[in-house]
Amino acid sequence: VEFAKFAAYIAWKFGDLVDMWSTFNEPLVMVELGYLFPEAGFPPGVRSVEAARDALVNVIVAHARAYDAIKRWDRRRVKGAPEEVVKVGIIHNIIPVHPASPSDEEAAAKLDYLHNRLILDAVTKGGAPLSMKRGELLSVSHLSGKLDWIGVNYYTRAVARASESAPSPFENLGVYLAPGYGSLCSPNSESRDGYPCSDFGWEIYPRGIAEALDIASSYGLPTMITENGVADSRDVYRPMFVVRHLATLESYLESGGRAMGYLHWALTDNYEWAKGFRMRFGLVEVDLASKERRPRPSAFIYAKIASENTVPRSLREQYGALDA
Repeated sequence: VEFAKFAAYIAWKFGDLVDMWSTFNEPLVMVELGYLFPEAGFPPGVRSVEAARDALVNVIVAHARAYDAIKRWDRRRVKGAPEEVVKVGIIHNIIPVHPASPSDEEAAAKLDYLHNRLILDAVTKGGAPLSMKRGELLSVSHLSGKLDWIGVNYYTRAVARASESAPSPFENLGVYLAPGYGSLCSPNSESRDGYPCSDFGWEIYPRGIAEALDIASSYGLPTMITENGVADSRDVYRPMFVVRHLATLESYLESGGRAMGYLHWALTDNYEWAKGFRMRFGLVEVDLASKERRPRPSAFIYAKIASENTVPRSLREQYGALDA
């Protein structure tokens, strides 16, 4: 109720400035890291499947109520905008899930549904069944049609294995996240498939940006890349990251895929959740002592791509993106 009241006030107050709204940014981060992975440092820092389920239901209902509130109270158009342009979406960190082997396909499908599709199913179709424990279903009804667009935050993939005794919160699903892939790599190393890994220990996997968009596009709604970036204080990986991800995105669009736009994360170094200022995502470096801002080399690469509205062949050849 309080979240809906907040959304109503913001829509009423800023409706003449905003017509495209998002109720949440990465709601699954709050649920998964706050209630399933206490070691991540996210409040409340507990490990409880039941609490995670309750938090997820609350997020879904809060989104739906905020959707209705924004639609009701944003009655002013942005100057020059056409009628009926108020669009309310959600920004979701989509993680393509791959099976470690053919025998792990069912496990990968379970994890894909849990992380990527459950919340989107709930606010588009009105129901979200999931065996959080065997034989138990989570279902949220009367919430269908509460989504106009989907923002996609893409950083890396996940690789899943089947296990009846997996040492993870997903053990009741028989799913185990395989180490050495995705976000479970050592910082500044190579993944088990030979891809470079960031300061965060996240595998750099450019083709996943197209896979993430495919997941979002399956709901028949407009999509947009709202975050895509890499923690790289030395700017060693970021030039390659930018070129290969945008080359993959360009190929995706040329082959018939659709996306409203692309936003890189981030323009400047930022306060990164529980990691504070230790992880540097900026195209522009920020000196925390002097507050001086210094463009990294990747900033000029990104500017060149943006100004030409394509990834030039010279950059593709330099950073190995011809087969991205």
